[in-house]
Amino acid sequence: MNALRDDHASAAVTTVVLLPLLLTVLAGVLQLGALRVAAARVRAAADLATLVAVNDQDDAELSRTGSLRLAGDASDVAREYFERELELSEALLAASSSEIAAMADIAAYPSAPSVDARTGARYQRPAVRLAADVPVRTPVFGALAFHPVTTIGVLAVSSPR
Repeated sequence: MNALRDDHASAAVTTVVLLPLLLTVLAGVLQLGALRVAAARVRAAADLATLVAVNDQDDAELSRTGSLRLAGDASDVAREYFERELELSEALLAASSSEIAAMADIAAYPSAPSVDARTGARYQRPAVRLAADVPVRTPVFGALAFHPVTTIGVLAVSSPR
């Protein structure tokens, strides 16, 4: 009977000793999962913004020559839609969606071929490129002695087909 009581005591001590470690690992895994969801939302926002902007074609040029050419406000349209889509995830962000969208590097290449000065990519069609660093809150990482804000870099490029 003494051996059984000793086993229960050692199991209790082991549980008490390992419980903080297990809870820390669980919290870290949950925060990492939330960060992956935030990254997916940011990528989707950037992709949608560039798609909407590239679909904003210069109708006069299209009817006159039959060639695709981006409208003059394609960069503004991309920035507006990026901000609008980030608003849906505002609770996850460490800055306002308007600040993030204002800091985004958005370039429109209205005619082809053109070369992107930032990435060196060569575009064979009109294109819109959006590059942004999006700060996301990661409070659990902050509590674990890491950074409480993680920056997600996103790059999205769209062109009409």
